[in-house]
Amino acid sequence: MSAAAAGRKKLLTLGEVARRAGVSMATALRYKKLYQDRISSEGEGRRQRYRVAAVREFKAFKNERSTKRRGAGRKKKAATKAAGTQAKGAAGGPSLLTLSSIGQQTGISYPTLQRYVRLFGDRIPHEGEGRKRRYHPDSVAVFRQLRAESKPGRKPKAAPAAKSPARKKRKARVAAKPAAAAPKLLTLTAIGQQTGISGPTLQRYLKLYGDRIPHEGEGRKRRYHPEAVAVFRELRSRSRRGRKPKAKVAAAAKTPVRRKRKARAAKARRRPAAGSVEARLAALEAQVSLVLQKLDQPITITLNR
Repeated sequence: MSAAAAGRKKLLTLGEVARRAGVSMATALRYKKLYQDRISSEGEGRRQRYRVAAVREFKAFKNERSTKRRGAGRKKKAATKAAGTQAKGAAGGPSLLTLSSIGQQTGISYPTLQRYVRLFGDRIPHEGEGRKRRYHPDSVAVFRQLRAESKPGRKPKAAPAAKSPARKKRKARVAAKPAAAAPKLLTLTAIGQQTGISGPTLQRYLKLYGDRIPHEGEGRKRRYHPEAVAVFRELRSRSRRGRKPKAKVAAAAKTPVRRKRKARAAKARRRPAAGSVEARLAALEAQVSLVLQKLDQPITITLNR
């Protein structure tokens, strides 16, 4: 048997072809789909097997694909577009400008150019819309004119109103007087430390005698003048410390009606609850006493002859 006949008989699977050709299984499947008519194989579908020559063919496919770089179509398209633009310029047509190139020529910032386009788009000669918008060379002069018409920089602040002579004199007198040291205001905590009065007591004094205590502000921002310390001490000296003693109830103050009411309440408290053993015993005792009372009464017997 010759070597060619042996090569024809020895068939390989797609995995063996991919391993020998040095490509992945996914790449081998893609080559199989793209170059089915160029691959040496036998059979169809899952039973398709490949000759030894298919290894060289897969290597050739790999070399062909490696020469095609990504982005070649995009570069070709850009080159075609540039060639068209050059041909248009050579034919005498105006070359359109982008907004960035206009900014380089005019020295105007890109945001300012965008604002001019948004406000005065009808005065600027251009072609296209959105990102494909391009501007004619005449638009450079229009942008410069718009820049000259607009006032650069921020708006100046409004000048202060002229001061009257009386106001000037008053301000001069205030400046001439030496600045008196403002009294230092105190918090309620600081007053408590100086006077030794507790916080709740100070708050009670504020609630009762707030009009007598010199202070400024309200709520949590309330502060007290140094004179308030003396006021708090005076209020403390006048108030009686400790709780008030309970009033003694005189025995003569109790009326007979009140005594009866109190006796009924005590009797009700001593009364046992209904259904309890004590209640049943009390009921039996009442029945026995009733029977005894009837026995003590005289019995009258009448005889008929």
